[in-house]
Amino acid sequence: MIIPIDFVAGTHGHFLEIVLNKFFNTASVDFDPFDDLGASHKVTNEYLDTRAFVAQHWFEQASAQLPKFDKMISIQFDQDDLLLVSSVSLLRAGNTGIENDLLEIDTVRKLDNKFYSSLLTEILTAYPGTCDVNGSIPRNVLREFFKFGFFDPDMNGYWKKQQQMHYTIPVFVFKFKAFYSHTLLVDSLLELEKFLGMPLKLNDELEKLHQKFLAKIPYVGNQAQCDDIVSAVQSGKDQIIAPLTLLQESYINAKIENIYKKEMPFHNLNYFTSTKDMLQYIKTLAPNL
Repeated sequence: MIIPIDFVAGTHGHFLEIVLNKFFNTASVDFDPFDDLGASHKVTNEYLDTRAFVAQHWFEQASAQLPKFDKMISIQFDQDDLLLVSSVSLLRAGNTGIENDLLEIDTVRKLDNKFYSSLLTEILTAYPGTCDVNGSIPRNVLREFFKFGFFDPDMNGYWKKQQQMHYTIPVFVFKFKAFYSHTLLVDSLLELEKFLGMPLKLNDELEKLHQKFLAKIPYVGNQAQCDDIVSAVQSGKDQIIAPLTLLQESYINAKIENIYKKEMPFHNLNYFTSTKDMLQYIKTLAPNL
């Protein structure tokens, strides 16, 4: 019996597969599944031959097969998860290892593959002539491009991809947020036990595995850091802005534009270094949207 796990790239489908096969006792998981990028892509042939839960991008690659299964699991995220989803997906999808904070270097080489070629085309179409002879695209251009996917989440590429997930068989929605709280993770597994009608055998190994999983994700606190900066701007608090990732800069600009209805600067290669400077720009220089 196979139970499909469907997911958008970067939303931890392979980790969930490991957890379910291990604690529903359907396959031997006596190995470390984490690769150099922290993804759960390292498995054994014995495991592959005995697993009951199989994670893949079913909605993209094998949707026609889904109706033959009795039940399935679908990992789904909310719009307020998009910063984390975007960051993790770029790093891990297809093991491309794209660190978004360095995306302005060799941009074309990094994105010119089956996972991101359409994204590259969108960027080059939206901002023609910005790619230099070395295949790099300036940081401010990339910041502006990704900003729009946070400004209007309905237009975000990852969100639009999730909207393609449609099913005709009973489906358990496993919330993306559950991966980031041990309590939510356990609660979700107990709910899944009822949905599947299969015995779940939890033990201390789950917490150890979960802590190792979290330790290998470099972006866990990124959104809280961004929200703190936005709150400081709103309250007029002067605070230093530590270096941010590219996607964090895009996210903050989107939030500020939604709040103040003012356009954040496009041409600045370097980002703001204090909330005081950001608020001063908003009040005196930023054009209305």
